[in-house]
Amino acid sequence: MAKMPQRVFMQIPSSPDVVDYGAGSAGVGWRNGQLDRRGFERPWLAVVTVLAALLGGCDAVNDVFVCLVEAVFRAGTSSAPPPADAVTVPAHVETEPVADPCDAADDPAVWVNPDAPDASLIVATNKRRGLVVYGLDGGLRTQLDVGQTNNVDLRSLPGSAGAGEVTQAVALVAASNRSSDTVDILHLSADGRLVPQRAIPAGFDGESPYGICLYQGTADLYAFATYKDGAVRQWRLASGADSLVRTLRVASQVEGCVADDPAGALFVGEEDAGIWRFDAEPDGTAAPILMDAMREAGGHLVADVEGLAIHASRDSAESGYLVASSQGNSSFILYDRSPPHSYRGSFRIGAGGVDEVTDTDGIAIASTPLGPQFPTGLLVAQDGDNQGPAGESQHQNFKLIPWHKVTSTVGTR
Repeated sequence: MAKMPQRVFMQIPSSPDVVDYGAGSAGVGWRNGQLDRRGFERPWLAVVTVLAALLGGCDAVNDVFVCLVEAVFRAGTSSAPPPADAVTVPAHVETEPVADPCDAADDPAVWVNPDAPDASLIVATNKRRGLVVYGLDGGLRTQLDVGQTNNVDLRSLPGSAGAGEVTQAVALVAASNRSSDTVDILHLSADGRLVPQRAIPAGFDGESPYGICLYQGTADLYAFATYKDGAVRQWRLASGADSLVRTLRVASQVEGCVADDPAGALFVGEEDAGIWRFDAEPDGTAAPILMDAMREAGGHLVADVEGLAIHASRDSAESGYLVASSQGNSSFILYDRSPPHSYRGSFRIGAGGVDEVTDTDGIAIASTPLGPQFPTGLLVAQDGDNQGPAGESQHQNFKLIPWHKVTSTVGTR
């Protein structure tokens, strides 16, 4: 999530209990029974936000006010220039916008239907209310209001069917829920239904779980939750016996993460510093390796580092790409999947059949063919500034890009 002044996120609830702010964003509200004021570099913004809080019973007024403040800050700032070698890949399909205005859509994950790949599903977060499920045509299948779910990931369940058993659970879904300070575990069925299973307490020292990613280890399934204080906590998932196995750390705020299951590797994005690689197995080393840094430190990234995703090649268990959302210049960076994770190119997502993509938070990749539209896989990217056919501003959504368009345009193998 972008920091001020690039973006302001303020949520004004109808009851003055908790106001949850995006990373580095501004807000005034009640938290733990006390007035909580954080992130303000401009005193006038604190004043007008308090005035908005007094209108907490009027959702429509709150929405207008929040969006107005965001628009003011965006109008007064500009994105960093893209990398010199960045190319443009067109967006082809988009999802229906999320139900809420302003900074709401965040992170996607893709379930590949093994029986009917073109019937695969996208599970995504609306961080103002819960989870949404889309088809590959962008149409909404399900909305589940479970709280402020920020990030989401999933893994197919062993032995699950695809389109033939539409009501059977086919995937385990994990979401970081900042309303309840939990990692929520749900089941996804092939018809797009989400069924909550359990909630793992995940609040520590006043910090809510922020990002989430799953890792299928050599013996067990694990969830990694990231935190604004730089912590990365790892749970072993077992129904009725979930257990925290270790805590990793970087120096500052981290959100996006992705695990490379065959490689036993975890990648996390420290938003203002770069991308780190950890051993994903719980008995592995806790010492991270810096994979890439910010542009000013000689790397390729512009803060914030946001979504991370892996495209696994069908040719081998090691080849493929790690992709990162470089939010500060609305670009996407490609690295080799295998060490030393060499830089392979950069791209932006431009207008194609739909509008361009900017200010991206989360991304997801499916590495297998998903029908004629996506013959070598799919990239899903959150669009922070969604626009309609006439250029009018709409609620945020997600864009779908055929993976072969990325590789052919960037010029990678």
